[in-house]
Amino acid sequence: MNNTASTKQINDAHSSKTSLSLIIHGGNNQICIDSRDIAKEFERRHDNVMQTIKTLIEEGFLKAMPFIGGKKSKDGQKRLIDEFLRLRRQLNRQSKERETQAYQVARSSGKGSRGILTDEIKKFVAYAKVRGSSNADRYFSSITNAVQKSILVIDPHVTDVRELLTAIQLANLSLIELTAAQVLTEGMTTKRPYKEIYQSIKKTLDGFVIDKTQILGG
Repeated sequence: MNNTASTKQINDAHSSKTSLSLIIHGGNNQICIDSRDIAKEFERRHDNVMQTIKTLIEEGFLKAMPFIGGKKSKDGQKRLIDEFLRLRRQLNRQSKERETQAYQVARSSGKGSRGILTDEIKKFVAYAKVRGSSNADRYFSSITNAVQKSILVIDPHVTDVRELLTAIQLANLSLIELTAAQVLTEGMTTKRPYKEIYQSIKKTLDGFVIDKTQILGG
């Protein structure tokens, strides 16, 4: 585990069981944790935790847990390791999923649909700017996030979301991406106000009946 994402704060899907918030980087199957969450879990000052981590980092972050100390040392260490093992098992299942032919087909198709949507969002950003939008650049991330969240429960926090999806999730995501791209294209072709086009995207996404599924199968 490393501390590269130490500035991020997220809510963990299992908050009722643990206060730990883990972050998955889908591109390389790396699991990280915010050092501030460690400080909170062990009821220690963050600067003291960081000093301990820096001193022991060469031996591995998990080994630093007993040295952080505090009255919650043993319980905190157990919860941390249990959560890492749980996510590691899920990542291992996803690695097997990637080996299937269905996944390879869905992944290839998904690259095409994502490319189409990306191109249309870029056009829409330019379209909105010409019509006076001062925050047009935000549409890229907001539309992308809205598309993903229309069918996915993205928890715990992850990067490179597509690398963690199943073949079925990828296929569903491709369908929604192409639909969103079509809404953008039609809206700009008919020269509708950019705000109306954006609202049409949101309405269309809300209308999908595909049940949401969780990253890594929950």
